[in-house]
Amino acid sequence: MNDYKQILSYEGEITFEKIEDILTLFNQRMPDTDCPLCKIRLFSIMVECLENAHRHNFTPIEQNPQIKVVLLHNNGHFELTVGNRIANNDLQALTQRIDMLNRMSQEEIKSLYTKTIRQGHISEKGGAGLGLMKIMRSSREPMKYTIKTIDNDSSFIGITTSITDIKNTKTI
Repeated sequence: MNDYKQILSYEGEITFEKIEDILTLFNQRMPDTDCPLCKIRLFSIMVECLENAHRHNFTPIEQNPQIKVVLLHNNGHFELTVGNRIANNDLQALTQRIDMLNRMSQEEIKSLYTKTIRQGHISEKGGAGLGLMKIMRSSREPMKYTIKTIDNDSSFIGITTSITDIKNTKTI
């Protein structure tokens, strides 16, 4: 099996300016592919993941919000991991939501997405719960997550999303 090639990596403060920088870096470093749709889908996922990490980052007053972003490529397969600090009180709801979406078909996710838009409930943080659904609709592959406890109040969650460019996948 071939090793993954790192396309980009960032660890540090998350601001709207940093999000722009990361997306610019993505466009500069993303390899050419016979599947332009894969690049578009991956860009869309990255935007959504960065926005979610910025919006839902648990940050003590004395610290700036921090994230970690890694994009890997191997043989037509891309893996994007975006991680941020999250309040332990919010962790179970997030992982349950990811697990629920992972069990759903694309048609079920599309239906839930449409229903959510029509209901139009906006949370305290300004979202309607569409972000993970958008990611799943673009990826079409299950999300994975890792959790590392930081302290009694927070943990670090890394969410990995994959896209496979079927045209460029080589069989061994």
